Amino acid sequence: MIRMILADDEPVIMRGIRKLLDWRRMGIEIVGEYEDGRRALEALVRDKPDIALLDISMPQMSGVEILKECRAMENHVSVIFISGFQDFEYAKDALKYGAVEYLLKPVIREELLRAVEKAISQIRGEEEAERIRTEETAAAGGVNYGLLMENQDTGYVPVYADILYHRGEDEPMKRLIHFSLFSLLEEYLSETGKGIVFRKNDKIAMILKGKERDEIRREVEAVWEKSFNATGHTAFFVIGDAVFSMSGIPSMFERCLQRGGYLFFADKMPVPVIDLHEKVFAARGDADRLGDLRQKLFDAAVGQSEEQMKEIGRQYGRVVLSLSEGKREDACFYFCTAVRFMEEKCNAFDLPGCRPQIKELLERGRACENYGEMEELFEREFERYLDAVRTAAVNGDRRDIIKAKEYIDRHYMENLSLNVLAQEVHMNPYYFSSFFKKNTGENFKDYVNRIRIEASLSMLLSTDMKTYEIAEKVGFGDIRMFNAAFQKIYQETPGSYRKRVRGRE
Repeated sequence: MIRMILADDEPVIMRGIRKLLDWRRMGIEIVGEYEDGRRALEALVRDKPDIALLDISMPQMSGVEILKECRAMENHVSVIFISGFQDFEYAKDALKYGAVEYLLKPVIREELLRAVEKAISQIRGEEEAERIRTEETAAAGGVNYGLLMENQDTGYVPVYADILYHRGEDEPMKRLIHFSLFSLLEEYLSETGKGIVFRKNDKIAMILKGKERDEIRREVEAVWEKSFNATGHTAFFVIGDAVFSMSGIPSMFERCLQRGGYLFFADKMPVPVIDLHEKVFAARGDADRLGDLRQKLFDAAVGQSEEQMKEIGRQYGRVVLSLSEGKREDACFYFCTAVRFMEEKCNAFDLPGCRPQIKELLERGRACENYGEMEELFEREFERYLDAVRTAAVNGDRRDIIKAKEYIDRHYMENLSLNVLAQEVHMNPYYFSSFFKKNTGENFKDYVNRIRIEASLSMLLSTDMKTYEIAEKVGFGDIRMFNAAFQKIYQETPGSYRKRVRGRE
């Protein structure tokens, strides 16, 4: 027997519809009649009839609002709209939401019959799909939206829930832990009546009743603590904004899923409960800070300070945590740039590097279960440079040259002199001049000019700065000195170099 409800704020209309057709002979049982939209929706959720004849215009909720709510709850009831003449165009537009048909008041028997036959045909054609949907829903623990509707003034807050697994846990174990979390949430919400939980494409969705953000957060944090005590695993929650209709739930839950990348970083959160708007990790630096720390990592390798390298590595990890903003790929990239920097610095100072395979390193970083594991992976990579420099048996003279070159690389745009560099490495200025030439094969002035000229090239080719402006920016006292140094290396002036290379583009 097909089950049907009627909803119209004019009882005379419902009585007329009852008399128009022999419903029982058609295999249809009218299981409820309602005079306002809210009660009709409650009946649709509670009783799950197959067909609903709904007036377009009713108190509390319109027929179209009811249909939209049903579709949001994946309730596939076949809806036939009834409308007065003034709502006719509105009823036609409602077809796009999945109504079977619309009828104009007063309802004509033949038109009603055709609409009902169309609904019956649709129902029978979807019986197999509905059976599959029902089985999937049952397997997921069921979705009883009726539990949310006890108080019509409440809001609905979608919450995405997930679990952070331990290293080495296989897929069967992960499925078991995921199921344990779902069961705990289901039991808790059932006992407290504070909401419902279900699975959506293998993702756990909680819908909590309420609208006060602080209250909802306290509730979720309490659930997090219960889940940790029960499973021994860190659960992760993203709290959405309150919505005030069932139709708003799916899109809000999708927004929660968009912050799911923070699950990878959950092991770094005291309580991994976040919402859509908060800054999850307080700012601890920026890209410039990363550059400073990369230099310090290399300095620690040259200085053979394992303790210093570990501390700087931890600082680097904290800055990456903030800059990544929930993106595992970005975190992995920032760590790989540090490894690449270390390798380039080793090559620049004729030190043995580690020849890292960056592509392979990226893949290993992406495969980490959580951020803590990624930090450990790159901490080991940094320590490899300690060992590589150690095997090079860097003596005191070599360290002093490396220190001098690093200082020049960082301060070439300033007024560098022999006295400044000699003081930096604690040498007599006269001795430092011969010391530098002996260990680099290049006198101090030529080396500084070459570093400055190399820095000027990108400005010549990628900016419209005047030549004298570039000369000043890279540390030359005047344009003549810049031109002379440039011609010594490239056998042409900066201006002709710019014109020639740009002409090829």
